[in-house]
Amino acid sequence: MRGHPPLATVAATAALLACASCSGTSEPAPNTRTSSTATTRTTTAPTGPLTLTRGQGFDRTGAFTSLMTCDDPRDYSPGLNFANVPTGTGELALTMVDLDVHKVHWLQLGIPPSAHGISAHHLLPGAREALNDFGEATYDGPCPPHGSTHRYELTLYALREPMPASFDGSTPPAQTLREIKRRAFASATLVAPYTRH
Repeated sequence: MRGHPPLATVAATAALLACASCSGTSEPAPNTRTSSTATTRTTTAPTGPLTLTRGQGFDRTGAFTSLMTCDDPRDYSPGLNFANVPTGTGELALTMVDLDVHKVHWLQLGIPPSAHGISAHHLLPGAREALNDFGEATYDGPCPPHGSTHRYELTLYALREPMPASFDGSTPPAQTLREIKRRAFASATLVAPYTRH
């Protein structure tokens, strides 16, 4: 009879150890999954403010090359790079305004929030161009008077909701620009000059 209690104690202890061992092996897995998810989110989340930088179509000083202006018959739109598009962006919009005469040269809507930029003379699927101050729903490059330099402000806007389809090639550019600014919750800007000889 005296031998039984130690055996029972040993069995109970062994069972407890086995349970502790089971629960010990099942705990790290959820932690590992949580850690993996957190790493993925960190990788895909923006690491700083929305950023717009020059791509093709600019020289080493940051000025437009003639290919992107009225001095070249092709008048290509420039390449631009985007980074850190905010979480919750439904659409990106891009504008180009001559700061010296306050003319809208370019309004591009419907740029996917997943885009990392646009190539020169290229429209991404889903994107569209709205009416500018030259009466066209397209890009019109820098065209200052001969012998002068104008500054052109390119701005990338993050919008929570896409712009309505009613903003198109017939909407006055000032109205489109106002609506873009009203809907934007983040923006990034760069200014590029062009001297026309």
